[in-house]
Amino acid sequence: MTSADAALRCDHEGCITCGDEAVAMKVLRVDEARQLALCADAQDRTETVEIALVGPVGPGDNVLVHAGTAIARPEAESWHPSAAPEDPAEVST
Repeated sequence: MTSADAALRCDHEGCITCGDEAVAMKVLRVDEARQLALCADAQDRTETVEIALVGPVGPGDNVLVHAGTAIARPEAESWHPSAAPEDPAEVST
């Protein structure tokens, strides 16, 4: 089977373009003027994320991030509460 065959069948995990997967992150701070948010993942690593695709978000909101862009806002019940710190002060920038 070629990689083109696998892409057509969609039986693989991750993005078919780059192979990355979306990462669950918690919003810590928002820069509304630039449509950016500082987010933390389950290992408390922070990343600046572009948020224009998911609409307004605020501290404490959960987002799925792929390639530096928030692509979805998962429901709170489906997101693991331990995936990011509750207090933005716990994260070093």
